[in-house]
Amino acid sequence: MKKTTLLTVTTLVVLGMSLQAAAATFKIGDADFRLSGSLRYEASYQLQDRGSTFPWQADSITDWHLRMPNTSRVGLWTNYDKLTGFVELGLNGANESSSNNAYTRHAYVSYDLGSGNSLLIGQTWSILALHFPGQVLRGDTNLFGMGNLYSGRNPQIRFTHTADNMSFSLAIEDNDDRAPAGITSASYLTEELTPALLASLTVKADENITLTPSALVQRYELKSNAFSQSVTILGDTYTVPVSDIDVLAWALALDGTIKADPVTLDFEAWFGQNVGAFADAFDFRATLSAAQRTMGQPCANLLGTGANDVMSMGGWIQISVPLDPVTLYAGLGLQQSEVENEPGAFYESEVTTQALFLNAKYNLTKQLFIQPGIAYFAYGDDAAKYRSIEFNGTDVITGNDLGHDLYIGCFFQYDF
Repeated sequence: MKKTTLLTVTTLVVLGMSLQAAAATFKIGDADFRLSGSLRYEASYQLQDRGSTFPWQADSITDWHLRMPNTSRVGLWTNYDKLTGFVELGLNGANESSSNNAYTRHAYVSYDLGSGNSLLIGQTWSILALHFPGQVLRGDTNLFGMGNLYSGRNPQIRFTHTADNMSFSLAIEDNDDRAPAGITSASYLTEELTPALLASLTVKADENITLTPSALVQRYELKSNAFSQSVTILGDTYTVPVSDIDVLAWALALDGTIKADPVTLDFEAWFGQNVGAFADAFDFRATLSAAQRTMGQPCANLLGTGANDVMSMGGWIQISVPLDPVTLYAGLGLQQSEVENEPGAFYESEVTTQALFLNAKYNLTKQLFIQPGIAYFAYGDDAAKYRSIEFNGTDVITGNDLGHDLYIGCFFQYDF
């Protein structure tokens, strides 16, 4: 299976390069086809403070990366009458943790209903906060987990209406129903009470201002599937009853672009409840091997018999300035999650992440550009207050500081 997938991807890439002079388009019967793709590489130094460590562990490293992030991709478009289809495969580099050479990014079909209406069925970008900054170092991650609310590419059914200066979309998706932090998931069965509902409205106020408010709501329940469960708090184990847990998640976001020649301002701001599946969708390689990474995720109460809702907020801002022959990008991101904990709770009442970046994009050709830059990521504290390990019969406890990273390097991208 892996060999077949790799052969397919290689064939598409070669075809894309060979057909580039002809705009990579061709025809089969009455259907039009177009190849597209993007190859991306990063060469960078990572200077890392590892935060809270046990006495025998290294507290900092300086690492060198030459890698292909899994954002490289190859895709095939097709148009026939009122139908548009798109399939895109992402390419995993040799240094990526996934065992697959390729994975599905997009696979959908869209039908033109007429009068500005269309219906899309398949997997593609969710419409919540669909706006990315130009931060590329650390694996081309666009400030995910650092202020960028990322709801991913999910299977969905989406209706869109487009008029002169606006576009409205309404979509349903499967719930992203991860268990609250600290809950023993084996003690529950997940029951999705409603699908995830999403809505987005893009308004072009004038030729220089575009605003996009969007929203999401989803609800699911963890049904009791055991009589009791064990909960460990600072080395002590307790047996507690298991009861049903209802989880309501929602988010509101506002994205925008403001052009004031020659500067362009892009931004995003969001607020929500139990949005861990979207606020922490990217594993930003937290430095603690046992980190909970519960930014935005509901947390178990002290005895593990229920879950406390977590409120989160965040956003990012970016300024881009064309200075021939380069374009400068500078931005920052920040997000914070809060939970009302009872006294003595195992989880922090507040966790925060933040990032800063600066890069310069230089086009060598129409298809190839390089982007030297610098990026700083502060991971803040883990949601779990402590980390412990048994050593020679004694529990050794350390803190929850996740440390920070500084990346200095260059990003390369070739589009066809």
